[in-house]
Amino acid sequence: MKLHITLLFLFSIFLFGCTKVVDADKLLDTEEKVSIQGYISPTDTLLTIQVSRALSSIGTPLSFNNQQENEKLFLIKDAVVTISDTNSNEAQLFYSDEQRAYITEATNLTILEDNEYFLEVIAQEQTFTASCKIPKKVERIEENIIFENTQNDGSFEVNIGFTDILGGRNFYVIGGFYQVTFQQDSFAQILFSENGGFLTDTFRDGAPLNGKTFGFFSRTEGSSLQITLQVAHTEEIVFQNLNASYLNSINDGNPFIEYSIAPNNIVGEGGIGVFGGYQLTEKVVEFQF
Repeated sequence: MKLHITLLFLFSIFLFGCTKVVDADKLLDTEEKVSIQGYISPTDTLLTIQVSRALSSIGTPLSFNNQQENEKLFLIKDAVVTISDTNSNEAQLFYSDEQRAYITEATNLTILEDNEYFLEVIAQEQTFTASCKIPKKVERIEENIIFENTQNDGSFEVNIGFTDILGGRNFYVIGGFYQVTFQQDSFAQILFSENGGFLTDTFRDGAPLNGKTFGFFSRTEGSSLQITLQVAHTEEIVFQNLNASYLNSINDGNPFIEYSIAPNNIVGEGGIGVFGGYQLTEKVVEFQF
């Protein structure tokens, strides 16, 4: 998947009350669930769906020394995963040990704007389904880049701007990445986004929207900087899922904050997760020093 914005797809989210007493026996009896996760876009080169077990954090035997053994508890490698469209075109996805997910070449099923797609997963003797619709694509990105500390180590701020797509509520995630090259050496980093890069058109339909991103690099003579700016227009459920992961990560360990509950559009008993669509707009800006 081409989306390089902060994407964390784990759903081990638990709420803790201050006064409610919980029966420990019931916690130990928590049923195993099947977690299904996948976002699709016309810009994908691979269609990817993650299928795994969601186990209770209490009573699940985990090893502190053997991560591979822990992974075996969660991986499901024998699922049957299919994505289809409204014209009955379909593609089957096959498990990849390297990616720990079910994949297929995007050329096996054309993903188009405004089209609806259907996911079917057969796993653990259960059938799970979900659907999504690919949103419209943002036409153009505008940017304002400000460099600070012009000698050696420095930073830059990028204000990413675009125009909201007319009609209905829209949900966006901005971000990107950058690559610094000096002689034969290069490194890539993800841009830091203000407030996670989450934007909506709550206040006015079709209005300009913008958000800030940041980067840090060593600026030396003969070096170059390539910044790839990204705006993802997502379905609401994708936006909610990414936002929940972001909020949970920054609030991890804070006893005064309740964790956000991840959304779920998987149909089938014991199924959780999100299958959603998005569109990605990119713009590349380059600098020589």
